[in-house]
Amino acid sequence: MTLPLDEDSRPPYLQAAGALRDAILTGEFTSGERLPSANALGERFGVSSSTVQNALRVLKQEGLVYSQLGRGSFVSSTASGSDAPGAPAADADGEESGPDWPADVIRNDDGRPPYVQVADFLRRDIAEGTYPPGSQLPPAREIQERFQVANSTAQNAYRRLKQEGLVYSVKGRGVFVRQAPEPGKHHGPITNYLLREEIAREARAAAADFADLTDEELLVREAELDQRWVTIREEHQRIFNERRKVKRETSRRGLFLPPLHDDDDSDASPREKLEAALAESKKRRQKRP
Repeated sequence: MTLPLDEDSRPPYLQAAGALRDAILTGEFTSGERLPSANALGERFGVSSSTVQNALRVLKQEGLVYSQLGRGSFVSSTASGSDAPGAPAADADGEESGPDWPADVIRNDDGRPPYVQVADFLRRDIAEGTYPPGSQLPPAREIQERFQVANSTAQNAYRRLKQEGLVYSVKGRGVFVRQAPEPGKHHGPITNYLLREEIAREARAAAADFADLTDEELLVREAELDQRWVTIREEHQRIFNERRKVKRETSRRGLFLPPLHDDDDSDASPREKLEAALAESKKRRQKRP
């Protein structure tokens, strides 16, 4: 059963969650039964496995399913209908109350940057054992789809976890969860800890510099600096490109060398001076035994 992705305005993970919810409540998947794998459900619904994972997280919040590490997802024993514990309560008008997003969707009302929120979710997954020590974290592409963020946001989230010493990267293979450190030993290069100390010092300095600003004033200041940075970066790129073209032209004309002598009063052009210097150098080489 392919989902009506083009006809339904809801995100694909909510459509998949609704289809699974109906299948559970109608008895297609009975209490205690193991659900098909994320890949199998993805093929069934015509979506990616990461979309299915997000749908399963919605159902976990509702108490309809639960997961066992290394075994998969199962239908909860309490999933017997609309009275299942954890199901969203209806208000007086018959509409469901509560948030419109699952726990793993970036919240617009959270003032923190998206990459910090993504890092918090991944840190929670590591702490809960979803990704045990030595396991590989999903690639940035899956993080993008799971949280609906840009690739740079996913990379910054991983970079934050690396700075905290929770994960490490292997070139060409991906990002992995670190083993728990032995007592008294560091679980990463000392440079990681020096970097963390530097970040902490910068944070303390920033707290002192902006202590007199309110949250709204700080956000306005950030927006102004972002705009200035875009303008400066564009101007920098323009000047860099023009400078590079000028240098290429001066090189083509032979204008890149300084005068051979400070007291040279001849009217020879720089090209003529260069050719004379090269000829003189050739003569000296020919005179060598």
